[in-house]
Amino acid sequence: FCKMKPNLSGYVTGTVWTATTHIITAVIGSGVLALPWSVAQLGWVVGPAVLLAFAWVTYYTATLLCDCYRYHDRRNSNYVEAVDAIL
Repeated sequence: FCKMKPNLSGYVTGTVWTATTHIITAVIGSGVLALPWSVAQLGWVVGPAVLLAFAWVTYYTATLLCDCYRYHDRRNSNYVEAVDAIL
């Protein structure tokens, strides 16, 4: 499913579970804390509209990252490979 390269000590330290928890704590944690304040500042009409706009921006950038990961039916495993394939 997912081939991981060992680190300098020769052991793989990351798993799908740890990556998932890091993403959840980084993205959802700060968003949950900032959401009530941002809606209070923007109001009940503009606040949800801005929230939906940023949700669309997040979706769009995720699709761009997916396109970079798979470019011309080739998987790019890191950022340098993706840049080399596209440029």
